[in-house]
Amino acid sequence: MHSRKAENASLGSKHQDVEEKNKHFKFKKRSLPSKLDIYWRYLFMILVLWLLLIQYYERTVVKRAMKKCEWDKWEDWSKSSSTSSAHRVGLFADPQIMDAYSYPSRPALVNWFTSQILDNYHARNWKFFHYYLKPDTVFFLGDLFDGGRNWETHEWMAEYERFNSIFPKKPGHLTVTSLPGNHDIGFGNTIIESSLKRFTAFFGDPNSQWTVGNHTFVLLDTISLSDRQNVNISSVPREFMQNFAASSPKYPRILLTHVPLYRDPNQQQCGDRRESKEPFPLMVGLQYQTVIDSDLSQEVLSTIQPKMVFSGDDHDFCHIKHSYTVNHTPKVAEEITVKSCAMNMGISKPAIQLISLYNPENDGKSPTFKTTICYLPNPFKPLICYGISLALSAAFIFWMTIFPMSFNDVIVRRIPVKDLDTSSLLPIATKGRNFLNLESLRIKASRWKVSQERSVPNFVINMGVLLSSLFFMFAMFYKGK
Repeated sequence: MHSRKAENASLGSKHQDVEEKNKHFKFKKRSLPSKLDIYWRYLFMILVLWLLLIQYYERTVVKRAMKKCEWDKWEDWSKSSSTSSAHRVGLFADPQIMDAYSYPSRPALVNWFTSQILDNYHARNWKFFHYYLKPDTVFFLGDLFDGGRNWETHEWMAEYERFNSIFPKKPGHLTVTSLPGNHDIGFGNTIIESSLKRFTAFFGDPNSQWTVGNHTFVLLDTISLSDRQNVNISSVPREFMQNFAASSPKYPRILLTHVPLYRDPNQQQCGDRRESKEPFPLMVGLQYQTVIDSDLSQEVLSTIQPKMVFSGDDHDFCHIKHSYTVNHTPKVAEEITVKSCAMNMGISKPAIQLISLYNPENDGKSPTFKTTICYLPNPFKPLICYGISLALSAAFIFWMTIFPMSFNDVIVRRIPVKDLDTSSLLPIATKGRNFLNLESLRIKASRWKVSQERSVPNFVINMGVLLSSLFFMFAMFYKGK
């Protein structure tokens, strides 16, 4: 008898264990997500905030930067002069559009995203510059490409078309892109002659003069002039200089050169607008030289006799004065090295240089031109804000899908729902809470309440929808630059 009771008790205990296991299994089974949920209402709210953020940095901030550079804010010609008759010029230095030679060690996908950001920065600024400042003339100061001197012709043609799509010429405005940089053709004795010929064929003569606003702009290929081995290359700019001097243009002369003229950086300091606190570098390396040789610089100054010199190549600002002589008569010319307009050239504040020309009398007595820096929008602040916003968006979706109980309790009950009491938006009823109509509550709150179950797949799919939407949104802004 006792044995049978013990056996029955043992069987009952085993049956109870099985029941407990079945309950546990059923609980686990019920805890699995029943379906994948895309929380469109919350995603829509996030995307609206993103739209406002992108609009602010891709449009509003750019417009504000251009408005700060408006001509009438700094031209300050005399009251007797008409600012409407002033000729306005913009100088763009070293865009160096990114290509495969820029960051060869980086993954291809990273380079693709980087190039999209850099191209958008250029194209956006170019469009707003023309729309708000409406320049009469634009000169580029060389280094249009980054690896232009190295490309084969079919590859170079693709980059040429890309450059023109980023900086399309505007009808009714003169745009001159014929001044080469060392990244376009090489430097001095190491100039790649085929690259020079190709650049000349598509962009125009590297040595030229342009009369605009009763001033003579002289574009001089000082890079080719620096070739001391190949006379076929150096003779072209030297012959141009001699012909120019013989023609004796009557207007004030402004020289444009890619590489700056020689200077003593300890004596000729760049001024407080230069970002770097180090003296102007005097360096020579593979396919570059930071200044033109001293003897060539003096030859250029005494032959062209410019009132002003504008150069590029260094990427940072520098304003100095040069002394030279013409027929034993001492003369002075100022030189401004223009900041790069690109965001990846090692400076924190890209810029362009603006020149206002007003020379109706050409009497040689009054100042005939004025110039100022026009700072472009901060290129890094938007990227930082986008990164922080993306992290916050991901954290919000993580909270919503991985900790839904907390999310519903903190967020959902604070969302006003028509004809629904705030207290009814609490999550699933727990012990000690009394709800009279749970089914009605579920229907009314379902518009905002998220699933009560943790779900990594829900996190993944909602993040996927967000990232896809952001990609499309940025593509629309970048396409409409």
